[in-house]
Amino acid sequence: MLDNEVINQYDGLIFDMDGTVIDTMPSHAKAWEMVGQHFGYPFDGNLLYEMSGAPVKEIAVEMMKRYAMPLDKLDDVIELKREYGKKLIMQHATLLPAANIVRAFYNKKPLALGTGSHRPIAKILLDKFDFEKYFSAIVTAEDIQHHKPAPDTFLRCAELIQAKPQRCLVFEDGDFGIQAGLRAGMDVFDVRVNKLIRGNS
Repeated sequence: MLDNEVINQYDGLIFDMDGTVIDTMPSHAKAWEMVGQHFGYPFDGNLLYEMSGAPVKEIAVEMMKRYAMPLDKLDDVIELKREYGKKLIMQHATLLPAANIVRAFYNKKPLALGTGSHRPIAKILLDKFDFEKYFSAIVTAEDIQHHKPAPDTFLRCAELIQAKPQRCLVFEDGDFGIQAGLRAGMDVFDVRVNKLIRGNS
């Protein structure tokens, strides 16, 4: 993880949720595979990692197209994915190292959460770990029109915590999210490889 001295250079800190602050990705991947089994299609949960940061509807559409499942079942697929996903994350989700940064900078810098998750799912997860209190702003899939890799999620976060985008640092684990942060003009810390990526580089 980054040294606190580096983090202190920023006015605002913005965190992705799934795979960055909370380890939910294996549970979500398993849920997608269970949905496929239910409907008789060989859904591959690894698609979730390719599209990390995208909302469930976009992942569902891509999953169904990839495995030639009729899109008229889209609503049913989304509903079942949320049902399975909710059960699995409640059983298996754990906090990741970035959660320690959230705690360390609480009340020292404005913190925002920018996630592609459905708001009720985000609420369940944050309640599980008593983590909602740390964030001055929470932006979910319902709050913006254009999702990651578009910059809108993180720009909205910056707006809500009253920090200039170029003065914000994003913590991310997904390619879509990293692209979103860079497009917003922010620096991004890739938690997968512990690498700081400058927004103007």
